Amino acid sequence: MSNNNSFEVEYMYDENADILGIKVKKNYVYHETIELDEGILLDFDENDIPVAFEIHDASKILNVPKYSLNELVVFNMKVMVDSKSISVNAIFVVLIQNEENKQKLESFTSNNYNIPNMETNLITV
Repeated sequence: MSNNNSFEVEYMYDENADILGIKVKKNYVYHETIELDEGILLDFDENDIPVAFEIHDASKILNVPKYSLNELVVFNMKVMVDSKSISVNAIFVVLIQNEENKQKLESFTSNNYNIPNMETNLITV
């Protein structure tokens, strides 16, 4: 892979809409959004670096209660792009009744967007 970057992220959760949004803390210029699976969106900046991630119906997709998404204990996501595909492997750790609960999310789509090969990590610190 040509790039190996890690970026610290911040997140927001809208409990009423059940949307979890995660974006890098650095400044960037938005370029395009790619839908990986239904309701799972990945944004890229003008340099084709992944900068934001959004999950609609997040509590259902991650199989956790809505309240648990108000405070992520850990978020770590690896985005891998090659000439054929764009894939995301994410780990979410939330508290459910004061117990840490780890959920994994894997999603991918075809790379019909000419995004160059890369591997990037988005993480909470």
